[in-house]
Amino acid sequence: MKYDQATLEDIFEQLALGKSVKSVLDEKKLSYEGLRKLMRKKPKIRQLYEEAKEDGIDYLLSNNIDILNKTVEEFKANGKGDLAITNLLKEITNLNRWKASKLLPKYNDNVKKLELANADNKPLIVKWSDK
Repeated sequence: MKYDQATLEDIFEQLALGKSVKSVLDEKKLSYEGLRKLMRKKPKIRQLYEEAKEDGIDYLLSNNIDILNKTVEEFKANGKGDLAITNLLKEITNLNRWKASKLLPKYNDNVKKLELANADNKPLIVKWSDK
């Protein structure tokens, strides 16, 4: 199977639903190397791929919120929580947060910022001179 228009649309649709590129390509018996070469040749394909990944991250994070809310309601109804489920939900959330930070760095508030400081580790002050 080749990367025709219909195949690419299906791949991008599944990525936008939060599936991994590996699982999508494995289902279609396609290689990642082939997709990568195609994206290098055609920047528009890369752009569509990146947009699908962004949509997939948004979908997964939204889904996490729904799962967490449902679990909280179940805990309230039962009067207690299950530690194993709590830890599993925490790990799912951490994984999706990590994916978001790697795939969407422009939206990540944990991005390191460059700061200039002098030898005393105080902020660098620039003064303009008339001389």
